[in-house]
Amino acid sequence: MAERGSQVPLTGAAEEGRALSEAQRAYEGLMATFQAVNQAVKEALAPFGITPAQFGALRRIDEGEEISLSELARRLGCTSPNVTRLVEHMAGAGFLERTAHPWDHRVVLVRMTSQGSSVRRVALSAYSETVGRVMGALNGRELSTLEKLGSQLA
Repeated sequence: MAERGSQVPLTGAAEEGRALSEAQRAYEGLMATFQAVNQAVKEALAPFGITPAQFGALRRIDEGEEISLSELARRLGCTSPNVTRLVEHMAGAGFLERTAHPWDHRVVLVRMTSQGSSVRRVALSAYSETVGRVMGALNGRELSTLEKLGSQLA
């Protein structure tokens, strides 16, 4: 195994004479893993008419809860402009409802609709089964290690 920080030749881009560090290879491995799992989740959620990002938003809003776009962005770990676009699509699909804050009209509040709640409930089993199947390639110790490593980087 290469020493920490050492350079390892690229395959496929070697003609450019570049090499990836161990950290870069780890990052690219994480990205490839995320893309594979996300694609499987995307396919599992498609019959319910939602994307993984939309399902993530539905999972982070409690029944009857009304939260600001900035709070939803914080819970999702993304930017306010991304959440604004996401909420626009979800409101258009009938999954979320937008309202103005009662006294601060600069703030937009969102609430899950009954349709959003229903979709979340039925999609949860497909999501859980898919993540379990894909991540089931790892044993318990590997899953625990992956979770700990993710926590260290988050």
